[in-house]
Amino acid sequence: MKATRRLVGALAVVAALGGGLTACGPDSDTASGTTGGSSASAKPADGAKGDGAAKGEPGSDCGTPPKLPAGHKMVEIAVPPSKGSMSAKDAKPTCTPNDWIYHGQGEAKYYIFAPETKAELALGSGKTKDVPVGELWMHAGDCLTNQSAVKQPYSCSGNIYDITTNSEGKVTSIKEIWHP
Repeated sequence: MKATRRLVGALAVVAALGGGLTACGPDSDTASGTTGGSSASAKPADGAKGDGAAKGEPGSDCGTPPKLPAGHKMVEIAVPPSKGSMSAKDAKPTCTPNDWIYHGQGEAKYYIFAPETKAELALGSGKTKDVPVGELWMHAGDCLTNQSAVKQPYSCSGNIYDITTNSEGKVTSIKEIWHP
């Protein structure tokens, strides 16, 4: 009986500490100047109860919503990208039990890629690999339609991408955002 209580107590401590782990959200990648990973605070917001209330409501443990660097935008690809273009919904941060996670909202917008678009695919928590933009299009399409076609070291994790655009509105960089 004592062993069971100790195990339950240890699991409660691990679960409580797990709230401090991060999930998805922007953080600074000083090498490339782009975002990915998480910078959301694990501390409850002022007045928050920390009681695991519903998503985004007072009492949740997310703290302040993450802020993106100037010029960056999170999107969720809505349909497999075709050569040179994509349709994506604006993605907004939503508080979950694992911190802030981005989800697409509203109508999908049409984006065209600039000729020299920089593309990065996620390799895991905070790690990315530069790839030709065509490889990113294929990966995003596979994640939407045929996840079994995605081979290691890549995986599918929500179809959320951090993009930047030029003055004409064309995508100049696109980075897959990884989350568990």
